[in-house]
Amino acid sequence: MTGLSGGGMLPPLRLLWPQCALAAGVLFVLAAGAVRRAAPGAGLKAASLAFVAAALALLAPTPEAASAPLLGLDALGRSLQGVFFAAALPLLYVMEPADEVPPALVLAALVGMGLIAVSANLLTLFLGLETMSLPAYLLVSRSRSATGLEAAVKYFFAGSTASAFFLMGMALHYAAAGSLALGAAPGGLGGAGLALMGAAALFKLGAVPLHFWLPDVYEASDPELAGFFSTALKAAAVLLLARLASIAPAGAFAAALPWAASLTILFGAVAALRQTNLARLLAYSSISHVGFMMLAVAAWARGGRVRTAEGALFFYLAVYVFMSGGAFLWLRTAGISSRRQLRGLARARPAQAAALAALLLALAGIPPTAGFAAKFLVFWEALKAGLYAPMILGGLGAVVALGYYLGLIRDMYFDPPDRHTAPAQARPARGWGVVAAFAGAAVLLGLTPWLVNMPWRAGAP
Repeated sequence: MTGLSGGGMLPPLRLLWPQCALAAGVLFVLAAGAVRRAAPGAGLKAASLAFVAAALALLAPTPEAASAPLLGLDALGRSLQGVFFAAALPLLYVMEPADEVPPALVLAALVGMGLIAVSANLLTLFLGLETMSLPAYLLVSRSRSATGLEAAVKYFFAGSTASAFFLMGMALHYAAAGSLALGAAPGGLGGAGLALMGAAALFKLGAVPLHFWLPDVYEASDPELAGFFSTALKAAAVLLLARLASIAPAGAFAAALPWAASLTILFGAVAALRQTNLARLLAYSSISHVGFMMLAVAAWARGGRVRTAEGALFFYLAVYVFMSGGAFLWLRTAGISSRRQLRGLARARPAQAAALAALLLALAGIPPTAGFAAKFLVFWEALKAGLYAPMILGGLGAVVALGYYLGLIRDMYFDPPDRHTAPAQARPARGWGVVAAFAGAAVLLGLTPWLVNMPWRAGAP
């Protein structure tokens, strides 16, 4: 990948400052929980302090294209670390853990995402992938849902399959190239290795046809946790996919990626039309959005990995934090899980209905929201890269998706309340400030998209 092999050598620890802060936070959180007389919430407070320390460490100046053994830092990797932190912030804010374990698991998952961001070698990519995934399985198992454990087991086996694919791909890549560096491996053996590692990335993304685990996991997870998965973990998996696509941008895997993207967009949009459970509907919606992210990666790889395509990918992932994270957090704070409970909501709770409507319009890509700007940039880069047919299919999927996004808004504003459905019990006002901020950002960033720009560019400190 551009920028990962250049630059002067730096102490490896300097590239890992945010990850070191998070890892230390994991130890402090667990230690706080081990103290018998620790104050309630001590673990969550320690996790918040570690989170702040890691965020400050990320802001410390480090030249782009810095490198160290097995590690590398470029603009995209460092910028997406900011996306990881932004996606984790609302989860830590609204989390109500019974003990110190969930905050520690969130920090551990962030460590893995950060390792993916600074990896310049297949070995460190795999370590980051596993470090990110294992805490996610445990977080699902601790959800309030009665099916949380079942979903965690399904998630674990799907993730283990992805890990096995990645390991086999690494072995084939090493056999063909004699190295685990992020470089092209010759021959059919190298192509097969890249295809297996790419399949692992698509597993983590929930791309079709490797999506089967995702709806069950999102439905069984607490809504705020599902929002974290749909944003932070998705962004890390997209970065993993981009690292792999950069190995052979003219190879068979990169050529198949835009078609897989269009299939994912269409399937997610069509499958969401039939859903009545809102968490499951948003899960299929996230699958459709994964297709747009994949299309952005494909356009970036095929177009020569130019800065404009990189910026379009970053913009989509950044605004998706507000759109999807805000929608899942809305479910948590509103206490609503079924589509029937939305009927007539605008009359009983006008402010809450307006917030969800803004988020749904952004997810649908209706102008002038941030979702429209994000999809426009992806389509523009796909057009410049010559991906005409996948772009048209993606546009068709976006049109199909209007059926459920606008349908939910119709339920709130035009349908009478369902007398046979129990009224929803809204949560205290603690999370509503975050929901309102995310809804506002999802609209305003469509009017001012230049505010979401990659903060670290070539030559910038």
